[in-house]
Amino acid sequence: MGSYQQQQHTVVVATENSSSQAELLQMTLAAHGISATISPRAAGYPSLDFVAGIGVLVSPEDEQLARDILSGVGIKSDPPDTDAGS
Repeated sequence: MGSYQQQQHTVVVATENSSSQAELLQMTLAAHGISATISPRAAGYPSLDFVAGIGVLVSPEDEQLARDILSGVGIKSDPPDTDAGS
């Protein structure tokens, strides 16, 4: 499955301003058995990543557990997307 298709079946649980912070969250979730990906950086527009942030994505099935894990280690997760059904 391609990267675009994988992202269509994921939710953002956290957004960081640096790739190293996003990778740290990804490793934290992996240590708890949750597969997470990091949103790709905008190749031509690196400043957009700084403004929009770098997303940490998980499957919808793992969303609540991922949020609980991040909260347990003192990381504030992004609010759930309430427009998912729109």
